Amino acid sequence: MGELAFLTAERVGLIVLLAFILVNIRPFRKLLLESTPADRFKLTLIFSAFAIISNMLDIQIDPNNHIMRETILWHVIPGYSVVNVRILVVTVAGIVGGPSVGGITGLVAGAHRTMMEGWASDAWFYIIGSTLIGVLSRMLYRKNRRHFVVMPPWQGFLISLMMESIQMVFVGLFSPTHLKLVSFIALPMIVISSVGTVFFLMILSLYFRQEVDTRAVQTRSVMKLAVRTLPAFRHGLQP
Repeated sequence: MGELAFLTAERVGLIVLLAFILVNIRPFRKLLLESTPADRFKLTLIFSAFAIISNMLDIQIDPNNHIMRETILWHVIPGYSVVNVRILVVTVAGIVGGPSVGGITGLVAGAHRTMMEGWASDAWFYIIGSTLIGVLSRMLYRKNRRHFVVMPPWQGFLISLMMESIQMVFVGLFSPTHLKLVSFIALPMIVISSVGTVFFLMILSLYFRQEVDTRAVQTRSVMKLAVRTLPAFRHGLQP
């Protein structure tokens, strides 16, 4: 389990690193402040791409819980399972963009994961599970329905903990090896992915505050100009 925990942490670290790179792009930070359908569509595309990348970073495990070492996972052998960080991305998508962004991101993530297994009949539960998690992750966070707001780290950890636990229920019910697999992957997946979610949200929150502060400074400058010109306007306009 120690090796699995290390590999999972490595994958989570890569996703968090990608998040750090992403938030340094100002157009993305602006999306956190907006709530138009076009902005939500852009967020959905971004998080869906993240989810697909996270699927390709999965750790494949054979029916005897032996870890298969692969840098990039293009397809899953029938009957094998994976340890993934997909739910981390889907959870953050739901928190940041709302149920629609989270749900569609979960749908894309689950469909891609099912496709990696050749649309096998025992892999379709990934679509249902990921979509449900994407919707629920935002519904549990009721502080603001319009756009992303700063979330306390402990709350992000708890929400991620619940979402990962839901995923484990689906895995236990529908995966080829059921509880044998869950007993092997549950602890590292739930704990490490939840910690990764906290770091992901902390990075978004840091740059979200930066964007809010920038807008506040711009607004303050406009207000100061208005205050200085108001006395002149009171006397009417003249050449």
